Amino acid sequence: MATRLHTMSLAPPPWHKLKVLLVDDQPSAQSLMKGVLVQIGLRHIDTAANYREAIKHCQRSAYHLLMVDFHLDNTLTGSELLTLLRKKQLLSADCGIVIFSADTSARVVLNALAVEPDAFVTLPLPLNTLEQKLSHAWRNSQARQPVYKQLSEHGLDQGIRHCKQQLLQHGPDYQLESLLLDMLMEKKDWALARRYIRLFQSYHPSIKVTLAEAKVEHQCGDSARALQLLTHLIGKHPLCLEAMDLLANYQAGQGQPLQALATAQRALKLSPSASHRALKVAQLAAKCQQPDAFAQAGLSLATHLPIIDVGWIICLAEFSASFEQLYFSLDDQRTRRQLHQTLSQIAQRAHHRLLPAQRPFLYCFKQLLSARLLLAQGKQLKAKRRLLLGLSGYFERLNKLPSVILADALPLLLQLGETRLIADICQVLKHRDSYDGHSQLRLQALRENTHAFDALRWLESTFKRAQAIRHSQPSQALFHFDAIIHDYPLCSEAHLGRLDCLLRLQGPGLAASIRPSLLAVSMMPLPDALAQWRCEILSQMRAGRQSNPATGGLSVPLPYSVNRDLPPVRIEVWAPLLH
Repeated sequence: MATRLHTMSLAPPPWHKLKVLLVDDQPSAQSLMKGVLVQIGLRHIDTAANYREAIKHCQRSAYHLLMVDFHLDNTLTGSELLTLLRKKQLLSADCGIVIFSADTSARVVLNALAVEPDAFVTLPLPLNTLEQKLSHAWRNSQARQPVYKQLSEHGLDQGIRHCKQQLLQHGPDYQLESLLLDMLMEKKDWALARRYIRLFQSYHPSIKVTLAEAKVEHQCGDSARALQLLTHLIGKHPLCLEAMDLLANYQAGQGQPLQALATAQRALKLSPSASHRALKVAQLAAKCQQPDAFAQAGLSLATHLPIIDVGWIICLAEFSASFEQLYFSLDDQRTRRQLHQTLSQIAQRAHHRLLPAQRPFLYCFKQLLSARLLLAQGKQLKAKRRLLLGLSGYFERLNKLPSVILADALPLLLQLGETRLIADICQVLKHRDSYDGHSQLRLQALRENTHAFDALRWLESTFKRAQAIRHSQPSQALFHFDAIIHDYPLCSEAHLGRLDCLLRLQGPGLAASIRPSLLAVSMMPLPDALAQWRCEILSQMRAGRQSNPATGGLSVPLPYSVNRDLPPVRIEVWAPLLH
C-alpha cells in the first residue's frame, strides 16, 4: 500500500488544471517565462509586475503555484513579497512557492532560502530541469496541505497525528519532519520531540533536525549542549544563517555578548538586507558599547527597512531604544556627537527607503526621539515643542498612528503632564486588538509605575477642582493651577488656566506673572480645545493692549469674559492601561 501511494505521489502534476501567478517587473522577462510555462503544459497563468498587482491577484484567486522573481522593483524583493502575502494570509497551504533569479550571488540565494520557498530556481535553466523544480514544489505543497488542514480545523494534536501518518505512508520527507518537530515544540512536548529528533538523525539527518535539537536542548536547560550543536553545525555549513541567529541569541543569554556580537555580525555580513539581523547587531553593539559597529548596523537597517507594513517603525523604535542606551552610557562627548550625526544619516536613509504615505510617521517618530533626548538633558521646553510638533498632525486623528508611536509618546506626555493627549491616546490604545513587542514593553513599564498612576489621579482631581471654581473664585483656582505647575512646570492646561485666572484678577505685577505661562504655551502646537482656549486668552490680551497701550498690553480693563468649559479628563480612561 505504501509503495502504491509513493508511486502515485510521483505521478506528473496535472499541469493543465493548475493556476499559476507569475510575478516579474520586467515585461520581456515576464513574457519569456510565461512562454516557457506554457511549453511545460500550464494553461492558467496570471501575471503581476509589482507587489500591488500580486496582492490583488491573490485576493481574487487561490493559486497552486506562485513564481516570484527575487529582484522586483526598488520597493520589495521577492522574499519580502512572500512575507507580505503570508502575513496577509493570502497564500493557501497547498500553494507551491518558487523564487527565481539570474543572480546566483550568495546574498541572493541566502535571502531567498530564508523565507523557505519550495524551490529556488537560477536562470537560465533547461526546460526539463525547470519542470522538475516545479513538480517538486507542487508535491511539497500537496504533502503539507492535509496536515495544515487538520491543524486549522482540529487543532495541534490532530495536526501532529496526521503529520505522523503522512511520514509513515510516504517515507522520509525533510519538510514533514521539520513541520512535525515545529508542532511538537509549539506544544512544548520536549520529550517526544527528542525521541523524533533521535529517530530522524539516525536515518535522515538534516540541518533542520539539528536546529530543532539545539532548540530542544536549550529549552530543557542544557544550553552548553545547544551551543555545541550550533557551533558544530556552522562549522559544517558555514552559510547556515538560522544557526547563526540561534547561536547569537544563546550566547547573549549565556552572558557572552562579545561572542554573540561577532556571530550576529557574521550573519549580517552574509545577508545585509535582513533587517532583523541588523537590529540584533545594533542591540548587541549597544550592550558592548561599540559605537562603530552600532552605527554600521543602523545604516544597514535603514537601507533595508521592512516597509511592507508597520514593521519598519517597530524596527526603528527598537533601534532607538538601543541608541539611547548606548548614547547615555558614553562619557566621551565627541563620540556622542558622532553617534548623533550618524542617527541623522540613518533617518535620511530611512526617508528614502519609505513609501510617501509612510514618511509622516517617520517625521513624527523623529520628533519623539529628539524629545526624549532633550528631556534627558534637562531641556524641557525644547523637548515639549519637539513632542507636540511630532504629534500635531494627528491631534484629532490619533487612531491613525501606529501603536508603537503612541506607546513611545505616553511616557513623555506623562512627564510633561499633558493630560488631554494622555487621555486621547489611552482611549485609542484601549481599542487596539494587539500590540507589538516594543509597545508591550513600554505599556508594561507604565503599569508597573504606581507613582505615575498616583500622580495622574492627583493631576485629574486638582484640574477638576480648579476648573470648577475658575469663574467664581479665580484666586483659589490660581492656587490649584500653580500647584500643578510646581510638579509639572510645562503643563499646557495648567498654564492656560493660570493665564485665565490672572487676567480675571488683574492684580499688580500682572506682566511679570503672565510671561512664564505665555512662554510655556504661546508657540506650542496644541489640541483643538486647548488651542481655542489659548486663542481666546490672547485675543482678550490684544483687546486690553488696544484699550490701554500704556500697560504694555498685559492688563485687561474690560471685564474678562472667556468662560470656556473644557470637557473633563477622566482618570478611568487611562486606568485600564496603567492598572
